Amino acid sequence: MALLTKWNLSEACGSDILKFSRKICRDDVRLPTSVKQGHQSMDQMNVPHISFRKAPIMTYMEETHNLRYRPIFDAIKELLSNQEIFDNCTFEFTPLYYEGQRIYSEQYNGEWWERVQESLPAESKILSIILYSDATTCDHLGKSSEHPIYLTLSNIINWRKNKPDAKVLLGYLPILKAKTISQKRSKSYKLAKRALYQHALDILIRPLLDYTNDGFDLQTDNGELWCYPFISVMLEDLLKNATVTLTFNSVNCNHPCHKCLVEGDKLNDVELSDDQIILRTPYIYHERFC
Repeated sequence: MALLTKWNLSEACGSDILKFSRKICRDDVRLPTSVKQGHQSMDQMNVPHISFRKAPIMTYMEETHNLRYRPIFDAIKELLSNQEIFDNCTFEFTPLYYEGQRIYSEQYNGEWWERVQESLPAESKILSIILYSDATTCDHLGKSSEHPIYLTLSNIINWRKNKPDAKVLLGYLPILKAKTISQKRSKSYKLAKRALYQHALDILIRPLLDYTNDGFDLQTDNGELWCYPFISVMLEDLLKNATVTLTFNSVNCNHPCHKCLVEGDKLNDVELSDDQIILRTPYIYHERFC
């Protein structure tokens, strides 16, 4: 079953493996009679850190919307339980230079990591979390869709992080669907959609707040690491980022970016100076537009 899962083998191939295994294994070894039975046995295994929960978040138009998820530390535990992934993790700030000039390749080479590391107690480490999500169509007709959210770590070196097994499923965000066009355009629907998304993220991320002051001990085969968790990157499309930051967004508005106040026709200008890139903070926004 481990071979079938690792290499995504077909059931026919799995059946041939079972037939061959029965011929060479000892009489006291019990094997599943079929690949289907093997999958059923795996489904019945009780592995705490891969068990999902179901939490009701909101009732809208007499329909209850649930979040299916697992605790964020369980997802991190599954990720780091892969010894090869853990062996390619870096928990130290590592500046990188080429011909005397500072260069950047990984997040732990960057100024953010350096600044945060200096603010933490000595001997402590940064656990840099990346979250990313996007709605996904589940059938060829496009009638069924889910909104998975995945987790990985910036501590993992890039070439290893880009492999499929370096990302773990954290949960499925609930999707609010409008029954009519008028309902979809209504203010109550838009507010409910944003509130549903915010509540779901709050449940997923809130456990990290318990460790913002003192950190936690990460148990590894090489001993304990004193870590402080940070969500350093959240990857989503422009509309979802606007929902996360509670900013108005439209591709046709003058300032479509959720993070800055650069005009839409200048967002692809790579020659913008620092003083031309104004961040979208409450103070700046109120000063310019209110």
